[in-house]
Amino acid sequence: MWWTFQNTPVSVTSEFARCGGGNRSLLEAPFASDAGGAQVRLGPYLYPLRDRPDIVRRMRMWVMKHDQGAHETGVPLTMCGHPMTSPRMASTAAHVQRFFSERQERTTPYSTVVYPGLHDLTAHNGEAASAVGLHGGSARPVSLRLGHGGLSEEGLGRTTVAGRRDELDAVVRYYTQRYGARLIRPGTGERVRAPAMTDWEAARAALEGAEDFRAVLGPGASQGAQGDECGEHSEADFTTMSLRLGAELLTHPTDAPKWVTVVDGGLLPAVGGGAYDTHFEHVHHSARNLVHTMRELTSRINEPGENDPSKIDLDRQTVLLTTEFGRTPFAIGDGLNHWTEGYVVCAFGGPFDEERAGIVGAIGPDGYATEWVTPADFRAAMLLMQGMWPFTSESFAVGDVSGGATTEAEGTAFLREVMLGYPA
Repeated sequence: MWWTFQNTPVSVTSEFARCGGGNRSLLEAPFASDAGGAQVRLGPYLYPLRDRPDIVRRMRMWVMKHDQGAHETGVPLTMCGHPMTSPRMASTAAHVQRFFSERQERTTPYSTVVYPGLHDLTAHNGEAASAVGLHGGSARPVSLRLGHGGLSEEGLGRTTVAGRRDELDAVVRYYTQRYGARLIRPGTGERVRAPAMTDWEAARAALEGAEDFRAVLGPGASQGAQGDECGEHSEADFTTMSLRLGAELLTHPTDAPKWVTVVDGGLLPAVGGGAYDTHFEHVHHSARNLVHTMRELTSRINEPGENDPSKIDLDRQTVLLTTEFGRTPFAIGDGLNHWTEGYVVCAFGGPFDEERAGIVGAIGPDGYATEWVTPADFRAAMLLMQGMWPFTSESFAVGDVSGGATTEAEGTAFLREVMLGYPA
């Protein structure tokens, strides 16, 4: 985008000015050098992030490449690290939900996914953010779907039980326990393997805990948001609503989820759909939505010494910025097409401190990656980052990750050293 639209009527420079860039430089000083030695700078529309050097100083970036050039297949691959044809296609959110729920019982979920109220999410397989793969239904994260007025609390209130919620729960619990007793092996006290029963119990526990989760959501969840950016206005600002809800969940003092996925719907949709599918009017739409997302995100991260408990603390939480692919390094009219041959994802906070900052991989001047990692590498590393063993029958095999490992120890060393930046 930087060089493709320099001299067009709607140009990088004109949109930078329209979106409040002011007297800032279009490009900042080099962020880091990539694996090929090229200096990499953060672009114009990241200026709200560039204005926060405390964040940038601990940002780690990975160059990615894969072969799924359509949203319908690219989204599941990058959300889960496995293609749609794999029965192990489970989102990171599902891995986290199962891991922690098996180790610490509570009535509120360990994983949530926040979806904006966009019509094309299902068409693009955006629901892969909640996919459970081989984990089973008990690992499914709670899906929160925003409307123009925020999150509807109709389902959480369980209004259909006509004020007899406790009595209904007691009856269902009684018959569940009776049926469960029939699954105990005589003389052992151990229950037979019954995945359907396990899923049923998890679903009932989640339903009974709806009121507890309602309290975790906070008052902002059911409020809509209007937004303005680059001189444009939206009556339903899904970026603000989603990030506000995500931050409220992550910073809850007692029942914060361990994982929150936020699907960015943008201030206003791009012509191609979603926030960034810019087949047409690329600079116009990407400038507005990217500036807005970066502004809303950084405003919810504590500045040095701020210590606001309602904001994300990068010493305690990690932020990941991911996408299914990039855009072509050449124009198609006034837009850009899908580009899987070299794009980036990044993270900051948590284990990614200043020592871990930098770039893994490289992209050549033609837009093709010369060194890269894969969605499987990234998702396996995110499991390891949280203390989860990435090589299980439900998650990844050693051969799924790069580096040529032949043993789990070698695969873990690759993930730890190359992906996370720690000595193996």
